[in-house]
Amino acid sequence: MHRILYYCLLSFALLSYAASAGDLCEAGEAHGGEWNEFRNGGSSHAAGEFPVVWSPESGIAWQKELPGYGQSSPVISDSRVYLTAVSGPMKDELVVICLDLKTGQQLWKHEQSSSTPAASSYMASRAAPTPVADSSGIIAFFESGDVVALNPSGEVRWKRSLTADYGMFDNNHGLGCSPAQTKDAVIINIEHRGPSYLLALDKATGTTRWKTERHSGSSWTSPIVMNADGRETVVVSSGGTVDTYDSADGHLIWTLGGLGGNTVPSPTAVGPYLFVGARIPEFGDASSAAQSNMCIRLDSDPAQPYEVVWRAAKAVCDYASPVVDRDCIYFLNNVGVLYCLDSTTGEPHYTERLGAACWATPVVAGENVLFFGKDGRTHVIRSGPVFARVATNDLWDPANPPKPETYSEHTGGSPAGGSPAGGSPAGESRTGAAESRRGPPGGMAAILLKGDTNGDGSISRDELPAEFVNMLPRIDTNQDGVVDAAELKAMDESFRKRREGSRDSARDPIVYGVAAADGAFVIRTGTRVYSVRGARFRGAP
Repeated sequence: MHRILYYCLLSFALLSYAASAGDLCEAGEAHGGEWNEFRNGGSSHAAGEFPVVWSPESGIAWQKELPGYGQSSPVISDSRVYLTAVSGPMKDELVVICLDLKTGQQLWKHEQSSSTPAASSYMASRAAPTPVADSSGIIAFFESGDVVALNPSGEVRWKRSLTADYGMFDNNHGLGCSPAQTKDAVIINIEHRGPSYLLALDKATGTTRWKTERHSGSSWTSPIVMNADGRETVVVSSGGTVDTYDSADGHLIWTLGGLGGNTVPSPTAVGPYLFVGARIPEFGDASSAAQSNMCIRLDSDPAQPYEVVWRAAKAVCDYASPVVDRDCIYFLNNVGVLYCLDSTTGEPHYTERLGAACWATPVVAGENVLFFGKDGRTHVIRSGPVFARVATNDLWDPANPPKPETYSEHTGGSPAGGSPAGGSPAGESRTGAAESRRGPPGGMAAILLKGDTNGDGSISRDELPAEFVNMLPRIDTNQDGVVDAAELKAMDESFRKRREGSRDSARDPIVYGVAAADGAFVIRTGTRVYSVRGARFRGAP
């Protein structure tokens, strides 16, 4: 009886979501359609009719070189495409670009100096957070801590520097967390080695509505705003926990701990159901990571505010967050293996080698799920419990990929007073900003030894930074509860070996993010943006 009730509730939630998405599309299409934040608010669903076949010679309505480099996704509001980038050898300038959705024509560009310059290289995030947009314009957050609100014409409404207000960020590879939004506030999650926090800024003025402390550590997941049982909440899945906060004042409602690998994928909400994604952490265990890919049902009962409905047996994801379509949920791991599970039970439908390494979350459009590979190849499959490939499309000629026209990567040292882009904790930005984690001299071992408070050259569990605790069973090979010098050396050598060639794998062109509205996919690489349309949707170039 419990299982039947669950099926009915989730089916109703999925149908209600689909209906509301359709209503939103119909209302939005008069204004060009909407995709106004990262993963379209966490759903990654596109409403309307979209192309399924294209090539470099057909179906690309326009493409445009961007002024600088960026790893954020595009957002779309009222026929405007907003993108962010950084330019200059030390990410000196922060850039917001507004393009016309139909034609690709640049409507305006905003530039401002970064408050905390840092080397512009593949070792650190470059305009990684995706902005949020609505009818009042765009609010962009950069890993420098700068936040700027612009109206639809590009005029500045307000600016802030979070590093000036709350302290510098201590994170080797920068921040990749994208803001979420409510009707009146923008929500930003700052997690780093220093004091970490979840912050709500007033959209109209930029003033702080509330600020809630969070556990420190390195994480690149993004919060989502979830509506369940008439209550609006902010959900953050990161650093071993899933936490739910009241969107009005930021107080913690409930927390679920014991997770591993949830430092990169972001959660997905459908009605009262929350789907959590996790990857295999560095030196982590695949089976325990799979247990962190789960479905949670939220309840308004304060005594039991949530219930874990199912945990995956084998499915894991990586940079791409999970997506849900009706009774199927899709997880894609780092080597391109696609897991399709029943969204109501967690039972596997199929496991298929898709052949795509994705740093962008897939998009559900109509009857299809599209996986936008980092190499410019999009794999289109039919949504459903049986694997069916619909099309495979290239954005560019794989033998002759487009190189950046004006962007040059910085190859010098770090800015004065800054720290070099060095070794990383387990888990990078879903943007792929930090495929290499070589670190400063001494590599990973040197990072861990910073916590050696008693100076004995070994690291106990209590001395490990929080983001490394899940590593302990794998790197403590003799299982004595202490990582000694020999184990540190073995870990560091293994770590470096696995990162060989990462520099080449992090070179543009790389597909970082996608937005979808008004019949068009807007696909962004580090230095270029493409609009893909079906024949009857195609606009003037």
